[in-house]
Amino acid sequence: MRQRAKRTTTITVDLGDLKAPWQTWCQDHGITPSHALRNALRQAMDRRATRAPALRSRVTPKRERATARIELNLTTSELAALKRVAGHEGYVPTKWVVAMIRTKLTGEPHVGQSELETLARSNQQLLALGRNLNQIAKVLNTAPQNRTAFRVEVITELSRVIQAHTKKVSDVLRGTVERWHLQ
Repeated sequence: MRQRAKRTTTITVDLGDLKAPWQTWCQDHGITPSHALRNALRQAMDRRATRAPALRSRVTPKRERATARIELNLTTSELAALKRVAGHEGYVPTKWVVAMIRTKLTGEPHVGQSELETLARSNQQLLALGRNLNQIAKVLNTAPQNRTAFRVEVITELSRVIQAHTKKVSDVLRGTVERWHLQ
């Protein structure tokens, strides 16, 4: 009887409580645990090795007319989900797919109707805050004796409101980019 050579490419890992959920996840995705682990390791190593940002296409100010066509074959349930998500985000399905592609290629957000409305409200609020700050600055510059009329707490609160608002706008913009990352 011939003895098999010991494989030197295997590892043994004690998954503990993760074993059952791992096996279920692999079964749900139609992949063996070994293959799934190899894929996860490849992805982790690829990310570490390439610390550079994802390859992005440059955007030029020259407008180009969209004339090239592509055909997509989706399942009935995928198309229904696409219509539902696109509609919820203020898009028709075709424009949603185009926005997703442009976002992935450029790394820049392409906002839908709800985001545009949120950003428009944001700009209105920032303009109002700017007018208030200009009024405060004008009073402080023209009448130094009135400096005590503006309490530090008021200016601090105004700064807090601006920071909270800026975070909200940033979250909207980040959401427009991150929604395209598939999990």
